[in-house]
Amino acid sequence: MWCSPTFATSNNYENAEDFINSIPHAKLAESLISEGDLNGDKLEDFAIVVKTSPQEFESYNQLHVLIRDKSGKYFPAVSSQESPVAGMGCCGPENIEIKLGSIFIQNNAKTACEIEAATHQFKLYKNSWRLIGLKIFNYQLCEDPQLSEARDFNILTGKIIESRQLDDNTKKYTHIQFTPRVFLLKNYDFFNGFGVPET
Repeated sequence: MWCSPTFATSNNYENAEDFINSIPHAKLAESLISEGDLNGDKLEDFAIVVKTSPQEFESYNQLHVLIRDKSGKYFPAVSSQESPVAGMGCCGPENIEIKLGSIFIQNNAKTACEIEAATHQFKLYKNSWRLIGLKIFNYQLCEDPQLSEARDFNILTGKIIESRQLDDNTKKYTHIQFTPRVFLLKNYDFFNGFGVPET
C-alpha cells in the first residue's frame, strides 16, 4: 500500500502546479484543478484532485484544498483520504468545480449496461470542511424500457428527493427524511456512496 504523499518542506506554494509537483509520483497532466473562493475572503483558492502513480499499474487519488493568503501564496487547508484508482479507466473522478463557495466533485462508474455518476458537495461549514450535499444518478442502459434514477441528498437538513423515469415518460418523485450525520472532507474516499445515509 502506497503511503500518503509527503509535501515539500515549504507549507506555502506559488500555484496549483507548484503544489502538485511537490508530491512524489504525482501526475500533473492527470490531476484535476479548480479555482474559486472557498472561504469568503474574495481570494481565489484551489481544489485539486492529485493522481499519483508510485509504480506501474498502481494509482491513487487524493483531494486537496489550498487556501490563498494575502501574500498571494497558497497553503494546504485539508486533504481527503488517499484512495486507490479502481478498474481500468471505468471509475473515478471526472470533474471538479468550485461554485458558490463549495467544491463539487463528480465520480463516474461505468459498466456495459449501467452508468452511475455521483457528485459530492463539500463546504467550509461552521469551521469544518464537510459534506453538505450529494447527488447520485443511475442509468440502466440495457433495460427496456430504459430506466434512469436520481437521488438528491441534503446532508444538512436530512432530506432526500428521489426520481425515477422510464424512457421519456413523466418522472415520479419521492420525498424521504433521514437523520443528518456529519461527514468530513478529510474522510472522503472517492466512493460514490460516501455520505449516503441509512434510511
